Amino acid sequence: MNTLEIQNIKSHFSNVLNHYNNLKKRFVDASNELESLNIQLIELKNKINSLNMESSIIYFFEIKELLSNVEKNIFDLDVDIETPEPPVDPPVEPEIIVPTIGSIELNITNKKASVSTKAISDSQNRINQVTYYLKTSVRNTIEQKTTTNPNEIITFTTVLTPGDYIVEAIFSYRGAQSLEQIIKSSNLVTVKEDVIIPPPTGDKIATLKLTSSQSWSNGFSAAIELISHSTENFGGNWEINFDSPATGLSQWQINASKTGSRFSITSGTDWSGAPHFNLGPNGNFKIDGINGTGAPFDINVASNATLNGQPITLIINGETVEGGTTPPVEPPIDPPVDPEIPTVNFPEKLPLIGATDVEAIYLNGDNTQLLGTVSIPSLNIHTEYAVYVNGFKITTKPVEFTRRSSMVNVSLAVASLPLLTGNNTVQLVFAGTNNSIVTYYQTNILTIKKEPSGNSKKTLVGYWSSWGGNGPTSYVDLEATPAEYDTIVVSFIEAPDHLTPVFDPEASKQVTKAQFKEKVARMKAKGHNVIIAIGGQNGVFHIKSESDKQIFKNGVINIIEEYGFNGFDIDLEGQSAQNGTTYVVDAIKEIIEYFRAKDPNFIYSMAPEVAYLISTGFGTLYIDLIKKTKHLITTIHPQYYNAPGTGVYPFDGSGVVIDCKNQAKFIPEFTEALIKGHDGPAWGGQYAQLFPIGPIPQEILAIGLPAGVGAAGTGAINDMNVYVEAWREVQRRGYDVKGFMTWSIDWDKYHNWQFKNAVAPLIK
Repeated sequence: MNTLEIQNIKSHFSNVLNHYNNLKKRFVDASNELESLNIQLIELKNKINSLNMESSIIYFFEIKELLSNVEKNIFDLDVDIETPEPPVDPPVEPEIIVPTIGSIELNITNKKASVSTKAISDSQNRINQVTYYLKTSVRNTIEQKTTTNPNEIITFTTVLTPGDYIVEAIFSYRGAQSLEQIIKSSNLVTVKEDVIIPPPTGDKIATLKLTSSQSWSNGFSAAIELISHSTENFGGNWEINFDSPATGLSQWQINASKTGSRFSITSGTDWSGAPHFNLGPNGNFKIDGINGTGAPFDINVASNATLNGQPITLIINGETVEGGTTPPVEPPIDPPVDPEIPTVNFPEKLPLIGATDVEAIYLNGDNTQLLGTVSIPSLNIHTEYAVYVNGFKITTKPVEFTRRSSMVNVSLAVASLPLLTGNNTVQLVFAGTNNSIVTYYQTNILTIKKEPSGNSKKTLVGYWSSWGGNGPTSYVDLEATPAEYDTIVVSFIEAPDHLTPVFDPEASKQVTKAQFKEKVARMKAKGHNVIIAIGGQNGVFHIKSESDKQIFKNGVINIIEEYGFNGFDIDLEGQSAQNGTTYVVDAIKEIIEYFRAKDPNFIYSMAPEVAYLISTGFGTLYIDLIKKTKHLITTIHPQYYNAPGTGVYPFDGSGVVIDCKNQAKFIPEFTEALIKGHDGPAWGGQYAQLFPIGPIPQEILAIGLPAGVGAAGTGAINDMNVYVEAWREVQRRGYDVKGFMTWSIDWDKYHNWQFKNAVAPLIK
């Protein structure tokens, strides 16, 4: 797809819109036909506005087909009405340029919030009002302000208490037919408890406090506290330097090094790259549990302290050495620590840099007991240890062990481990001491598989393209579908006349109707579910009356019975998903009840795009369908990869917006939001009221993902480890969802079956 194609389709839409506006002027009274066209044009406009060079070719042709249908409907209606005189085309109005908003910036000073909007683009001056809502992190509104100037800096009057705050802004602007809105959220800002900071000493920008907590013959433990007297926000970009004859300073959250007599200390980072210690304006932090070799800190063994190269006040054990008056000495906080056993810190997540590998553990024959002997050559062996499952430290200590000299005999019941469904990695880390220096020993990694259990049997659903393939993909024989796909969704029942259901298994020219029926029967005999999907980009149905409902219902029933499908999947899009859903919802409900009376295990599933789970602007088909038939649904597998087009994204809890390109974070957040409904994570974007359907039970929820790059315009990746880790994070949060869905089987084959190879071991 290129810029010219996008420009052409936008120009085509502009011409169609002008035709509609001319036609509307010739109607004396309002008409149902005009209202229907208006709904179609609104949907078409939303899709065209979301079109960009990263959009998939499938999405492009979906828009092109919808535009063609709308144009035909306008021409048909134009022919039907009597024209008293030749129409005169009005002057062509300039194309509407929708305003864009860069970012909303929230600042808090002296416990009062101010907000401003950055990088506004509104060349046609369409924005006429902005309303700012100051809210807590759980979206409770505290105060609101309204302005007609989007560039104005707004200050709220509320004095804020400690907590997290965010601002939501609603920009109202003149659209084509009515007033429209853009909703944006600001950054998250935290108001902290008041901290009493020692007064600045002299003109120094900070104070460094070095406090010894314990000392022994050849070493010591200490704490470091850094207090800023500057308005500068250093964040994690700070560096402390001072001179000392001590050696071997270490603590798991910092980076400490020494050149000559001068130490350098900076903040370490967690597994995501975030610093452990941040220094804000007039802020402070304290680092406990620092171990070193040599004499402890005193006035003779530390001097010349600097912060990022600037001299700072140095206080050692409560006595000011350099830079000003001595603040009050604080009593020691840390309890006494045995000087012969330095502090051990096991990280929350592996890897543990510098650990020594020891081959030690194995599973007994029935995989119920983890056994082994760990050889630790250090003189002293800690009784402390850590167990890591899938790279994360668990909170319990389930190991039984006995020590014999430098050997540790290990015994651990597998049932006591918090294993996730599928393959799990298990690793133990021990610590030894020699000359007061801690050495970590990590065992070999074991793989332990946990079989699916719990609320329901797990499923792997794949869509099968009856027309042959998609773009570069090729036809996949139905019987060549891998065994891991327990449910095959044949795509699609369509409606050339927007009413009568039609299915053509011969569209691929690879199989006859009779051969296809035989293949369905053989795959079912092998244990697969072979179900039929209705809809897709060409399956648009207009069901507006009781007679329409009967045609639709009987047509679907006839197709399912003719080919022997044992399930029905709803994938309706476009006009089928607009308001006025009574007949289509009742028809689907009656179809399911008809087949359930014959087969209680008849499958009923659906694959809504995210847009159709939202009440505003996208119709209520899926909302009404889920509300009325939730008790009948076998599986609902939303298209996680079609979230960007709605402008709706979850936060990760820190105010950072995530789109579905970041699948590692998007999948767990979106899954939790679906399961919790309104009580899910904080959400932002163009549409704020999500999931009027209420919570989706986790036992019927599957995660819908593209099989690889090319299978979707956005959200498609080839690194399947991201999907694996996202699934594990969903389980860590305590959710036991049903499995996975993918578009599509032919795309999975194109990528050498990377999708099923990655996710099937998690659920099979």
